Formats: sequence, C-alpha cells, structure tokens
Amino acid sequence: MTDFLTAKGFEFFDDVEGVGEAWMNFEESCEPNRIVEVEYTHAFYKPRRLKRMIRQSGIPEDEWLNWTRS
Repeated sequence: MTDFLTAKGFEFFDDVEGVGEAWMNFEESCEPNRIVEVEYTHAFYKPRRLKRMIRQSGIPEDEWLNWTRS
C-alpha cells in the first residue's frame, strides 16, 4: 500500500498513535494537498476502509484496482 502511495507522490508524514501512519502529498508550491491514513494491518483491508483511503488520496479508483492486479 505505501509503495503505491509513494509512487503516486505521497510521503510518510507521521505515525497515527496506535492506528497506523499518515501519508501526505504536496502541491508544487510545497503546500500540503492530501493526507491518507493507512492502518497497520497484516491482513486485507475491509471494503469500507479501502474506499475511505481511495477517497482521501484523490487517486482514481481504477488506478488502485490496476495496482492490486499487478
């Protein structure tokens, strides 16, 4: 998951205490643009959580689906 976000221009921002990590991307002006909260999990993400991360990222869902197939 974080490899995909990194490839899309996101960078690790901070730990979210006890839950996961915050990943952020920035506009060309270095202003924060979007933040995605990635939960710590060794299993799969539930559909509701995954949809929330897709929405937070602003990355089209089809790009996420293509990534999962590769």
